[in-house]
Amino acid sequence: MPATPLPIRDLVRVWSAPVEIAVTAPLVISLRTARMLTGGWPPSARDRREYARMWQEKVQAFTEAAVVAATSVPGPATTARVLAPVRTRVRGNARRLSRG
Repeated sequence: MPATPLPIRDLVRVWSAPVEIAVTAPLVISLRTARMLTGGWPPSARDRREYARMWQEKVQAFTEAAVVAATSVPGPATTARVLAPVRTRVRGNARRLSRG
């Protein structure tokens, strides 16, 4: 029996988070790399906070994503919920870092 195709709204929900992350994460990486290269040595207090934040937010986001993945029923909506913590942080970082 062939699989039933997903409605368009489910396809958008499934693909919007990974696409946004794939587009925005390189921007965040480049902004942080530029800051590291121009920040000087030793890093300022602001830069040290940013370096610590990079690691802390990744641990938090992927822990939240793992909990959602482990406790959800598999399906199209689950993909968006699993990626939501990562997407939120990537979007926030892009906004914050692009302001300077």
